[in-house]
Formats: sequence, C-alpha cells, structure tokens
Amino acid sequence: MSFLWFTEDGEKRCANTWRAEGAIGVVACVHGMGGAGEQFAPLPEMVKGFSFYALDLRGQGRDPVVSRRGLALNVEWQMRDIAAFLKAVRQAHPDEPLYLMGESMGSLLVASYAAGGDRGAELGLSGVILSAPVVALIRAVPKPVRLILRTLGKMFPNYRLSPNRFVNGNTTAPPITRDRAYQDSLKEKTHYISNFSLGFLVELGALIDGSKAIAKKIKLPTLVLAAGQDCYVRIDQVESWFHQITSENKTLRVYPDAYHLLWHDWDKNLVGEDISKWLSQER
Repeated sequence: MSFLWFTEDGEKRCANTWRAEGAIGVVACVHGMGGAGEQFAPLPEMVKGFSFYALDLRGQGRDPVVSRRGLALNVEWQMRDIAAFLKAVRQAHPDEPLYLMGESMGSLLVASYAAGGDRGAELGLSGVILSAPVVALIRAVPKPVRLILRTLGKMFPNYRLSPNRFVNGNTTAPPITRDRAYQDSLKEKTHYISNFSLGFLVELGALIDGSKAIAKKIKLPTLVLAAGQDCYVRIDQVESWFHQITSENKTLRVYPDAYHLLWHDWDKNLVGEDISKWLSQER
C-alpha cells in the first residue's frame, strides 16, 4: 500500500505503508544508502500493533528525479524531507505515539533530525530507533586521503565510484546479511545504485565524522540496534557512540552474530521482539 505526501518544495511522493488495524502506535522509517522504503517490509509482521510508513529518500534509487540518484546527499534537504514526511504521517495519525526509525545511513539522518531539538517536539515524537548506525568505519580512511578526497570532491563532485572501495578496497559488495539469496537479489532491485558521486561520498564522510556531536544533542528516548558482524562499523565503535547520547532513556541491543541488515538476517525474529518490547515500554 502507498501513502501520498509532498516535500517542502512541492514534489509529489508515494511512501510505502503497512497499516495495522487498531494501531497503538506509528513508526516512520528512513532507509540507508542504496536502499529503499520497501526494505522495512519484514517489520510489520514482527512488530504487531504498529503501523509503519517508509519514505524513499531524495538522491537514492527511488528518487523520481532520476538525475539526482547517487549524486548528492544534501543533509539539509534530507532534514526538510523527513520533516514534511513526518508532518504528513502525523496528520494521518493525530493521536497515536509517533516514532522515527532509521537504518544504516538512515540512522545517521534520523539521529541528525532528532538532534535538532524543536523538530521532534513540534510533531510530538515519542522516540527514535537507530539500526546499525554507521557512526565510524572499520576500515578508517587516513586523514591525508580524506583531505585529498575533499579537494577532489570540490573539483569533480559528479565523478562516480563504488563506495565498496572504502569498505574492502575493491568494488565487490561486502556481505551485509547471512541470507545469501536476499543479498544476491539486491543487485536486481530497481533502486540499486552501484556507484555514487564523489560529492555524495564526501558529504557522507562528513556526516559520519560529525556523528559524535550529533549524539550529544539527542534527548529523545532512543533504541540503538547493533550487529556484531557488521562489515561497516565495529561494535565498540557503536558502543562508544551510544555512550555519547545525552538522553536519559537510551537502550543498546547487540546481536553478536548478526550482519548489517538486521531484519533481513538470521536474527531477525529476535530483533523484532526487541523492537516490540521497546515500543511497548515507551508508549
């Protein structure tokens, strides 16, 4: 089922939605880099009693403006889009508790939104869920290389390359789930983007670098989900970032054997149970 909403600059969008009859709460979802809203589809079956809405991000593979896909992250516009999306969801559900959830890069965007203070208060957000937040990289980019990349990003912002080079040094996709059939299917998805612009990757790097400052501004109830076998970020990096969150009501759940895409991995039922318990406690 789809949900019609409009961006601040007047673009018509259709979000994915899974409405629960007699819902006791609503979860608005933000996907990660190269992803799409449809990837939240397993959660409504695991988290009973909650309606889910998932937008397709500007600049990603379902952006109706094809020329923007993989070209720019533009965090400012992402914040505006998330705000407009949440406003539309709130209008559809004026009375239920409303939560904002992100996955991977989407978790960084959700954290940035939550760090805005008044933004969450205006719509009465009850809390945020951050799944596999990429708050650092296992394979750290050396400072001299980062400086070179920032310079090249200004000179050739539209030059494209595979983000996998920053993960494993080549263009081969790293394992992001133990469900091999699902991982193999991702390349066939219409939202799949193999290469992103240098400008996009530099912006994403800046967002990751600023994630600790963002954490210190999060005051909403927060649930962080972390995968022990994540190919992008180590558990200790997530734990260190989690401790920077200033909210007095925060919870960290770690799945030692899990891969990056938590609800598309073998521990998905446990992940669903933990999300359900947290949401029920926060209502």
